[in-house]
Amino acid sequence: MNNLHLTFAPYILKLKKPFVTSAKDIMERNGFIIKLYNDEGYEGIGDCCPFPEFGSETLHNVQETLSDIKLKINIKLDEIENSITENLKKFDKLPTLQHGLEQAILNLICNTKKIKIDRLLNLKLKNQIFVNATIGFLSPDESSNEAVRFVKDGYNTIKVKAGREEFDDDLSVVRSIRHSVGDNIKIRVDPNGKWNLKEAVQNLKMLEQYDIEYVEQPLNNSNGYSELRKFSNVDIAPDESVRNIEDAERYIDSGTISFIILKPMLLGGLIPTLKIIKMAEARDIKPIITSSFESAVGRINAVIAAASVKSNVAHGLAVNNYFENDLIKDQFNVNSGKIILQ
Repeated sequence: MNNLHLTFAPYILKLKKPFVTSAKDIMERNGFIIKLYNDEGYEGIGDCCPFPEFGSETLHNVQETLSDIKLKINIKLDEIENSITENLKKFDKLPTLQHGLEQAILNLICNTKKIKIDRLLNLKLKNQIFVNATIGFLSPDESSNEAVRFVKDGYNTIKVKAGREEFDDDLSVVRSIRHSVGDNIKIRVDPNGKWNLKEAVQNLKMLEQYDIEYVEQPLNNSNGYSELRKFSNVDIAPDESVRNIEDAERYIDSGTISFIILKPMLLGGLIPTLKIIKMAEARDIKPIITSSFESAVGRINAVIAAASVKSNVAHGLAVNNYFENDLIKDQFNVNSGKIILQ
């Protein structure tokens, strides 16, 4: 695979309406589609979708590197995961570029060998995965109406964006949703790292009464999770503070979490995500795979990762309806709160 030809093209995906969180209002996503060609005429494509607000490199960083890139790789198929990791190590500071290159390489190998990714990587994939519905910054009445609609559509897990200026407003939304959907629906709360340790302790105490599955990234830094765990029975799940295998390993070894949020795009690809999944499951920690609002090309990696998770947790992959358009037809549509893999 030494003689590879690389091209790339920018893309913009516009959302139908702004997705409002405590961190920022997401109105569009910008990225690059990377294409690799070999001398046999086969092609592989990958998605590189930077998200600097959530810890990745910038679009400018990626474009500069791609414009100068001289990609020479030597993949050993009998050691494919370690081989690809070693070849792309030079891009460790550019995780979304790593993701795009890794996906293009894997796709190229699959197309050349005429095999599917699960066989190439020796994966056992489930034929269906559950996904959560997400409710952004809405009023309590609007949120409960949305939640009821999602439950009627077949979702059994609802993620609620939190982190408003007054926590009482967050609490009113959670209370309204819980009363509207009953006790059998799982509720997740995501303040996107809005709270300090003192606020998180107080807020999680208040949330306990609503049987929360977990609170995602409650703290505004990576410290304090051990301390927070002492004061609350609500499970916590790091997200923005997990940006590489070392971060994940630190949380997994800490004994403070029961869930961990993994975004393949921001972790550098499918291979590092699969490694973290194995580490987490070995410690009875449930990985939750979520999208970074990338294109349907990039979401393929996220679906594959989610299908490899052993537990039947709901993943954060129901995002295809957020966009006005997409680069390709999404082959993993959500139906009744599930994605079916063919």
